[in-house]
Amino acid sequence: MAKKPVKYCLLDAFTDSAFKGNPAAVCLLEEERDEEWLQAVAREFNISETCYLTRLSDHSIPTFRLRWFTPVAEVKLCGHATLAASHFLFAYGLVKSDIIEFSTLSGILTAKRVPNTKVSDQNGNALESFLIELDFPVVPVTEYDGAGELSTISKSLNGASITEIHKTTTEEDLLVVLPSGEAVVEVEPQFDEIQKCPGGGIIITGRGPEGSRFDFFSRFFCPKLGINEDPVCGSAHCALASYWSKKLGKCDFIAYQASPRSGVLNLHLDEKNGRVLLRGKAVAVMEGSLLVDAFTDSAFKGNPAAVCLLEEERDDEWLQAVAREFNLPLTCYLTRLSDSAESIPSFRLRWFTPVVEVGIEGLMRPLLGLSDEARLRLHALRSSSNLTEVKLCGHGTLAASYFLFAYGLVKSDIIEFSTLSGILTAKRVPENKVSNQNGNAPESFLIELNFPVVPITEYNGADVLSIISKSLSGASITEIHKTTAEDLLVVLPSGEAVTEVEPQFDEIQKCPGRAIIITGLAPTGSGFDFFSRVFCPKMGINEDPVTGSVHCALAPYWSKKLGKCDFIAYQASPRSGVLNLHLDEKNHRVLLRGKAVAVMKGSLLVVEDLSELNDSTSIKSSVPVHPMIDR
Repeated sequence: MAKKPVKYCLLDAFTDSAFKGNPAAVCLLEEERDEEWLQAVAREFNISETCYLTRLSDHSIPTFRLRWFTPVAEVKLCGHATLAASHFLFAYGLVKSDIIEFSTLSGILTAKRVPNTKVSDQNGNALESFLIELDFPVVPVTEYDGAGELSTISKSLNGASITEIHKTTTEEDLLVVLPSGEAVVEVEPQFDEIQKCPGGGIIITGRGPEGSRFDFFSRFFCPKLGINEDPVCGSAHCALASYWSKKLGKCDFIAYQASPRSGVLNLHLDEKNGRVLLRGKAVAVMEGSLLVDAFTDSAFKGNPAAVCLLEEERDDEWLQAVAREFNLPLTCYLTRLSDSAESIPSFRLRWFTPVVEVGIEGLMRPLLGLSDEARLRLHALRSSSNLTEVKLCGHGTLAASYFLFAYGLVKSDIIEFSTLSGILTAKRVPENKVSNQNGNAPESFLIELNFPVVPITEYNGADVLSIISKSLSGASITEIHKTTAEDLLVVLPSGEAVTEVEPQFDEIQKCPGRAIIITGLAPTGSGFDFFSRVFCPKMGINEDPVTGSVHCALAPYWSKKLGKCDFIAYQASPRSGVLNLHLDEKNHRVLLRGKAVAVMKGSLLVVEDLSELNDSTSIKSSVPVHPMIDR
């Protein structure tokens, strides 16, 4: 029997502004799901936490089972996702009480709705505004007896000066104290080195700058859980409150987590009962349904992309903020340009990765009440902000094409896209009919993309050969080329060598170029012509699962090597993907064929002007959103 669609909501926690704080996906389950499914969905959302609610009782105090998953593992305690889940239940009228109980791996947790000052929308209507108070257990900290690893820990924090090291007793995170809050902001974490450190994650903290309204600063690095830097971590503050209470001789704190997204937490330590009360707000950003009926063996494979259909143009800052919120390899935006019955429908198509470089001043910008001296110190710490719009993306174009074809938004079998790489076309190619479990024959089709060849040249960089090899864990390199997109194309002795590479992403950051493509001849009898992988941490994507645009460079390279123009290529990422390619040498084009699967659909609750973001008054309209998966 087909399962019902699962309602989900994407919220930002510990903030009253969209695209700030810590994002969490909240899924309301009407029936239990197995752990493999829960983990797969969390991996698909690819944000710091995805949580699952199952109603247990609806008496005077409603009770829900609550579980939290990072993209790679289930965790025992999570503050921001509990705040997000509570806001979802309160704001959407799913509970009548002002208190909710959650049954979790850390015992019973409670969330309380606390009325806040009334706010009005643009029409003067009163809007309900409330804080949420979470009642969490204290996370004890102990002295860390690891003097021999001090240099390793300091190296992972790029040589930061360390004054104390403690260890939490529950998650075995390291709590590293730095000389000041400014020192916390200045740390440039080396995530590959943090992976080598003992414990789960590393919490760094320092006293708030004099004249600011904050008692202490913190940041939390946890790449072992699939989260390089957790934007705002409620559970970490269950340890920080205990530590800073002893240092400052107080039990009430205003804490600032100095991640690029930033967040503010109001804390009260109840020493007698061993509890920490965390107060904060949350903002709903997107809502929709998981298409569980569409889940096949191919779901959660390939390369995910979010497709947003815009009815009007949005500014670049908004487009980048939404892409950062999705945190997928690619978010693309469609704007209809023409749709006459006599012509091929045309859309503007733009692609954005999630990363924006935010400098130190940008991290400190939310601080209020800094002294003039502190402001002068921070002014010297320059900020930078760069959009990460890309010029060509295969899997995003495939996902956008599937969305338009499958949802009946175009009547033609051909679509034209106006992009930064010129006019691209997508063609619907009928496939053999397949029947579902009810005997019905749903439409099945491939999509053929017509892309420009990406030329490659020999790379004259013998002096950096050792650096590139080091970034690939000492892999043997036979050739290095460079694409006109500024990517390095590194040829390894075999396809097996490609799969065996253990990329060192911090080292890849130091290599020239935008990204590193590795490739090798496929094993005999595998059914493939060549293997590849793509590493692009500079664009916020450590390893791109399946990269169509890269194959516009790989096709001409392997054509010269193998003397052919048709290929079956395998991208050997953990999610993996298969591409069918044809090189049209005469016209300098590459035809890529593939399929896509819709995994979720919903509406993005958007704002008109990012400068006016403020609580629920910021919600103006909705944008249809369809994250897809390439196959």
